[in-house]
Amino acid sequence: MNVIHYAERLLCGDTLEDKLASAPEWTDDERCDPWPWVEPGRPADLRIAPKRTRKRLPHPDSLDDPEMRVRCLHTFANHELMAIELMAWALLAYPDAPTTFRRGLLRIIADEQRHLRTYMERIAELGSRFGDLPVNDHFWRCAPSLTTPLKWVSAMSLVFEQANLDHAPQYAAWFERVGDGRSAQIMRNIEADEIHHVGFGARFLYDNTPETRSAYDVWVENLTFHNEPSRARGDVCNREARVAAGLGEDFIDRLAPGSKRRSGRTRRRLPWAPTS
Repeated sequence: MNVIHYAERLLCGDTLEDKLASAPEWTDDERCDPWPWVEPGRPADLRIAPKRTRKRLPHPDSLDDPEMRVRCLHTFANHELMAIELMAWALLAYPDAPTTFRRGLLRIIADEQRHLRTYMERIAELGSRFGDLPVNDHFWRCAPSLTTPLKWVSAMSLVFEQANLDHAPQYAAWFERVGDGRSAQIMRNIEADEIHHVGFGARFLYDNTPETRSAYDVWVENLTFHNEPSRARGDVCNREARVAAGLGEDFIDRLAPGSKRRSGRTRRRLPWAPTS
């Protein structure tokens, strides 16, 4: 199986075994004609549900209920599954993209698969199963308008994954507050991985930003109508994680005008975090 066949399996396969398949050894000599966006294959119990049946993320104050924690983790697991599918599609949609872009996607797919497995295991530990709840198409909606690799990283790496630099530690604190240290640690691990994933997008953005332009302006120009800059952050801007990912001070200042610059590596305590 070559990389193209592997991407096809991840995108079109209709079992979780397909979505979690291991990558073949990398070679960059397999190319294909660009693929338009197609709705990915899914197991029957993970097909996109009608809007009327979907469940909202529960309020943080309800997370002492294991059922509400499952609802959160189930939503996050579906995000990982959509990320795998969108990354597989990018390998097929942009066959002439630089090798560094294509190889980077393959590495990140492995991280997303690990995240999905971890969520599935935790959901099972809480007495449920991934597929028991209806799922949405949140990430898929922007896919047809991602016509270039730069538009892809602008949406996927620098909106969805950048926002998780804020959301992951937020949910870690909320899970910790109700005594669910296992789920909290999962979120902290994901935050660490997201720094590298945002870094992948940041490098591609800066490499494709002319010296006379602002990277922030180039990013905004490549966002689609499904996304806007405000969706790339949470209520509290995790500035340190963005700096670690390689985003410049000007970019962060414009994304989160009220966030303060910090020196050193000391992590700020989030306002919702429990005191020790």
